[in-house]
Amino acid sequence: MKLPSRLLLTLSLTIACSLSLGRMDLRAADDKADPGPTPTPEETKAIDELAKHGARADQIANGVNWRYVNFRGVDKPDSALYGQLKSIPSIVELNLAGKQFTAADLANIESLKNLTTLSLAQSNVTDDGLAAVEKLDKLNSLNLFSTGITDAGLTHLAHLKNLHRLYLAETKVTDAGVETLKKALPEVKVNRGAELPPPPPAATPAPKPAAEKPAATAPKPAPEKPAAPAPKPEEKKPDATTPPKTPEAKPSSATPSTPATPKPDAAPKPDEKKPDAAK
Repeated sequence: MKLPSRLLLTLSLTIACSLSLGRMDLRAADDKADPGPTPTPEETKAIDELAKHGARADQIANGVNWRYVNFRGVDKPDSALYGQLKSIPSIVELNLAGKQFTAADLANIESLKNLTTLSLAQSNVTDDGLAAVEKLDKLNSLNLFSTGITDAGLTHLAHLKNLHRLYLAETKVTDAGVETLKKALPEVKVNRGAELPPPPPAATPAPKPAAEKPAATAPKPAPEKPAAPAPKPEEKKPDATTPPKTPEAKPSSATPSTPATPKPDAAPKPDEKKPDAAK
């Protein structure tokens, strides 16, 4: 008997949903986080002591007991403070970057069997101090940036089969030391920082060309002095004893004029008769 196509479709969808829900339940079970060990009174006391001195000892997530500890806020941690670490087995991440400690102080982390991430960057860790790291079987990441670690220190890491990331920039580790470690830990990724090209050889400065001496400048001719005025001819002074000569009248070259004819005297006017005074 053939089932209606609509019924077949409904059955198919129901089966698919059931399978999906089953896979989701399995995934949820697998992804369920391990809450970690229940803190003991000793551990709680150690966490409080770290907090009093400025260190952080936070839970990595709500509802879990795993801890992230950072000493950044501690100015100068002493041996007693480092001693608190061995009482906190729930630490999975520890940051001691930039801190000063002795090999005995660092030995307190040997008991942190759950530690996966450790930063000792810019600290005074030595090759011998890494002996405390040798026993951290779960360690996945180790930061040794800007420390004095050499190839000898890497020998303490050769047994850490879970170590996948190692930061060695600005250390004294050589290429040969890294190659030896990779033979023991083929999965480890070593970060040695950016490979900078070698500096170019210092260029020899080219000799400076001899400075050309300025051509000798011909001396400027002295300004010509104005010529002295010609001496005036001396005027002949008249002789004081000799009387001056009267200039002679030069004869006129013109024809001598005829002497003028004298005009006749005007005729005398008749005497006017003067009025008689008696009249």
